[in-house]
Amino acid sequence: MRLTRRGKTVVAVCVFAVLSGLVYGPRSLNAVVVPGVVALVAAYVQVSRTREPETVRETPRDDHVGRGGEVALSFVDERSAGPADEPLDRPFVGRVTETVPDGVSATDTTAETVVGSEPIRYELTYEARGEHSLGPATVAARDVLGLLEREFSCVGTDTVLAYPRLHAIAPWARRDLRALHETGVHEERSEFDRLREYTDGDSLRDVHWKTTAKRDELVVKEFAAEAETEAVTVAAGAAVGGEDGMAEATASITAALIDDGVPVEVTLPDGTVTAGPERGSRLRLLERLALVGAGRVRTEDADITVYGEPQETTVSLGETDTTFDSLTADRPPVYRTAADHTAPEPDQTDGREVAA
Repeated sequence: MRLTRRGKTVVAVCVFAVLSGLVYGPRSLNAVVVPGVVALVAAYVQVSRTREPETVRETPRDDHVGRGGEVALSFVDERSAGPADEPLDRPFVGRVTETVPDGVSATDTTAETVVGSEPIRYELTYEARGEHSLGPATVAARDVLGLLEREFSCVGTDTVLAYPRLHAIAPWARRDLRALHETGVHEERSEFDRLREYTDGDSLRDVHWKTTAKRDELVVKEFAAEAETEAVTVAAGAAVGGEDGMAEATASITAALIDDGVPVEVTLPDGTVTAGPERGSRLRLLERLALVGAGRVRTEDADITVYGEPQETTVSLGETDTTFDSLTADRPPVYRTAADHTAPEPDQTDGREVAA
């Protein structure tokens, strides 16, 4: 507990009044010192009875770098006391300062308010991929006159996850990516699906004659077709300092493939993850890419190889190499063949495994 600037002023006035009272008589002492002492005692009682609150945050959803949302910071007596908008039993005047880490930016994280009455809201923007911890919040409780102040570091932190930034892939590059995808459809004529009206081009051997005779119109049998979809394989690795570029390139390329209906199987330094049109599998891939670090991967059997370095991210499509920046530009590709690509010496690869 400490005196505020206003409290120090009151103490100074009281001391001056005491000295004046010794010189000019007790009347001056009674007129100034007594009210000041009463105010200081009341401030002490009020601030000393203030209990340390806990925080509850409503955070924005996990999202890509460059996005974010609103954070609502509420104060409760206990986390189990009820909903986040339940006010404190004894709200108090104070200054709230939220702690935000590097990797996110926030506006208006310090506020003078009545703590426990209304949530404090501020805007949060994700600046770097990864997991970011918000809090703890610091609360400086004051009496109603602002004479004394007591500081609390409130219990409670919350985390948000920032996915890699997404870049639009150029139309010509999307066509090249789709070309890596192979789909085979095998007709299983033994598996009957349903009856439907005849349309031009249907085979007469599929006509269901018994139903046709009843309806006096051609009705054909339709069989279920099983499609065997082959996923495009992506191998993504990075040197130290190139993790962010690798994660952004992998997220952007796989998002373009998935949007075009092509499933992907991505091998990362910390494991393999498969993703398709289902939202759940996309989120699992983004969560892995948000946290992936540097490391090597096997590239021999991959359709697409991504390798991040501090200065540049390289993408290999089959037998050709290019940079990720060129895939995001809406212009013809500038490829160099794998045969023309000079592999660095082993001490320069920084852990990258080069396909033979």
